[in-house]
Amino acid sequence: MQGLKDLLCRLHSGKVEFVLAGGFGVMAHGSALMTQDVDVACRMDPDNLLRLFEALESLRPVHRMTPQRLPFTRGQAEQGGLKNLCLSTDWGQLDCLGEIKGIGGYAECFARSEALDLDGCEIRVLTLDALIEAKRAMGRPRDLHAVLELEAIRERLRG
Repeated sequence: MQGLKDLLCRLHSGKVEFVLAGGFGVMAHGSALMTQDVDVACRMDPDNLLRLFEALESLRPVHRMTPQRLPFTRGQAEQGGLKNLCLSTDWGQLDCLGEIKGIGGYAECFARSEALDLDGCEIRVLTLDALIEAKRAMGRPRDLHAVLELEAIRERLRG
């Protein structure tokens, strides 16, 4: 998990505009569920993609959803036009998503996020309610299991 935390802090240090979502976002709210990757809602414009490329360049990012596992290049970042970017890096897997199902694009995700301190690195993460909506909208068995746990956490916090 430390590699995934370091990956998020690398993005933050590189001034990449993103909001943590997915399984790691669920864990950030106190869930015991585990995940193998980091999902972020991300601005997919060339400026932000270039910052993303520069933050990840030394971690040898490759497109993990292609059989050839081709490198993510500066030219691809500068060109923009991507909807999603699923990468494998030396520190773990990162999925940069132009939209989170049930929530919307980066702007909507940012509006439904809160600041979270992750080992001294402040990042934005979807709120508990937004994560519940996103996981429910995904509808996969593991997402629905996460909804149950997140609802229990929410009830415990409301005390």
